[in-house]
Amino acid sequence: MIKSSQIPSSLRSQFANLTDDEVLFFIRIKGKQQYFNLFYPDSFLKEFKKLNRHKTISEYKKDADVVIDFSNYKISDISTQDYDLIEKKINVDSIIKRCRGLRAISLHEARELVLKCCKYFIDFYKSNSSLKLIIAGTVDNYVMDIMFQLSKHYSVNCMGITDFFLYPNYKLVTNYGEANDFHEPTNIEVESVFNQLLQKKESPLAISKLSAYKNLLGYYISYHYRYIIRYLYFYKLKGDTAYEYRFAPYLKIFNSLKQLLFSKKYFDQYNKTIIENNRKRNIYIPLHWYPEATIDYWTDTPDKANYYENLFKVIRFYKDLGIDVILKEHPAFFCCREISVYKTLKEFSNVTLLNPFVKTQNLFESIDNVLVWNGSSGVEALILDKNVYCTTKSYYSNIIPNYKDFSNIKRFTYDEKKEIVKKILKTSLSVKS
Repeated sequence: MIKSSQIPSSLRSQFANLTDDEVLFFIRIKGKQQYFNLFYPDSFLKEFKKLNRHKTISEYKKDADVVIDFSNYKISDISTQDYDLIEKKINVDSIIKRCRGLRAISLHEARELVLKCCKYFIDFYKSNSSLKLIIAGTVDNYVMDIMFQLSKHYSVNCMGITDFFLYPNYKLVTNYGEANDFHEPTNIEVESVFNQLLQKKESPLAISKLSAYKNLLGYYISYHYRYIIRYLYFYKLKGDTAYEYRFAPYLKIFNSLKQLLFSKKYFDQYNKTIIENNRKRNIYIPLHWYPEATIDYWTDTPDKANYYENLFKVIRFYKDLGIDVILKEHPAFFCCREISVYKTLKEFSNVTLLNPFVKTQNLFESIDNVLVWNGSSGVEALILDKNVYCTTKSYYSNIIPNYKDFSNIKRFTYDEKKEIVKKILKTSLSVKS
């Protein structure tokens, strides 16, 4: 985890005095209204008392006051002084490993894009000396990563905001998955969230089977639209290297009918009795949406951004221990994973692969052990007295054992669990006005 990116605890107290020239709000391709509705609640924006408008920065011209554009930069534009700074502040190999777009193209082009992007932000920060803060969603591509990392050199703070399992009432305040003390929750808040977790309520982010099929149609149409318009027109024809243009072919979810036709045959029948009878010798692993920021950027080393390699390694570790692994597909990733991944998973004799519509709350009644990378299942399991293990470090997983330490059962008292909930709430902002 990149601990140096943590948000200073005093930053929030400065919001009220920041002016229009001192704050920028990052937005994406669909524009200001969509991104503000998703990530920047009114309760948060109201803290900036002196802003007459919310100035924006984006790779896309729509609603952007500052356009991030290095399409016309040449490698020859990078000075020796620039190279010295880049080599001191930026780990180019890590940038490439963590970015789903860069790792899908040639190493030569990936390095060129990183260097040109670095050059852009060096020039940008030099020419915007009054800038003090950039607000964005959590880092999930190389442009944001470089923007955040170089900001520290120029004494500009960056703050990431994203949804997490306490949606819709709270948003997580984090850049790379690290915990940041942003909010001081009341005892009533802590009690309310703690009781919500104890009640085993279904997450508001969970979707029905009907919604999943509707999403597939949207994903399919979106992919082909993005390929034709964004990739072929904007990148190939016009030469615009913005992230959503250059990498449109690789930013795919459901894009082939084969995924719909063949995914379901790899799912095993959910047999509660068999799982429950073997509860001491199995471990539940919820599968992640991938690629995604929680894997690419919230892991403690860039090598772990290769989720499937690490997943297969973990499964083999438990196979050698004689432990059965129960996998459950992510509800929002139904029919979206590559068939080759399912084929490899089913090559392991200790794997049971459940469809995404088996309710996690029901599964928790039959298992004792849970392994997480990141995500809400780990917190829910911990509150329900499951043996929770982790593969990486994030805003809460530093309190639980590593997956290789399978016999290290760590249980928490009632008061300790409430304290864990309080710490999670501290790294969030309240959506309520």
